[in-house]
Order: sequence, then C-alpha cells, then structure tokens
Amino acid sequence: MAALTPKQLQAAALLASGVTITETAEKTATTRQTLHQWLKTDDAFIAHLNGLKHEIIDSGRAAIQTAAALAISTITALMTDSAKDEVRLAAAKEILMMAGLKKASTIGSDSADKLKKARIKNAAFDAIFD
Repeated sequence: MAALTPKQLQAAALLASGVTITETAEKTATTRQTLHQWLKTDDAFIAHLNGLKHEIIDSGRAAIQTAAALAISTITALMTDSAKDEVRLAAAKEILMMAGLKKASTIGSDSADKLKKARIKNAAFDAIFD
C-alpha cells in the first residue's frame, strides 16, 4: 500500500469531519477533480478515510453510551425519589419500555413458519446491501 501524501492526509481528515469536497479542495490547494479521483481509485486514500470515519463513529457511540447511562440513572432517580405518583409511574413505564417489556410482540413470533419466512425475507434484504 502506497504511503499517503501530506495533502491526502489533510484531505482525508477534512472529508471525514464533514467538510465538503469543494472546501477540502480549497483548504488543501487541490482540485476537486483530484479529490474525486482519490475517492474513486486510490485504495490507500479510501482506506484511510474509512478508518477516520470509523473512529468518528466509534467516538460518537461512546458519547451516546455515556449519555444513555446518565439518562437511565436520571429516570431511575425520578422513579424512586419523586414525590409525585405520576412522575414515578411515567419513569417506571419508560424503564419497562427500554427493557423491552412494553408488549409481548417484542419477543418475536412463536411460529416456526413465520420465523423462517422472516429470516428468508431479511436475508434477501441484507443481500441487497452486501
């Protein structure tokens, strides 16, 4: 795999962070055509850009998980500490819903035929994106 140039590294960082191709071209003193060529044919550039995007997504997921833990703690505190019955009830319902206990249908079908049909349908749908 060929090493990326400093311009390619800078361009990949800009594109991964959401900067447009036009702005990236201006900031890196590169043409839009060159950027499009890298995005279509330069495997090392594409791989590096994809890696940066994965890092950003992973970072976002970690932040969301931290916020989710805080949200659950907040709802739990409302459920146990609130003086108002309606607040405690709403918090309890929210926790049950998050736990998947809202309705029995979240468990899935108890029919083998329905499960098989759903699995085949999902496999066909997934094949479209592979």
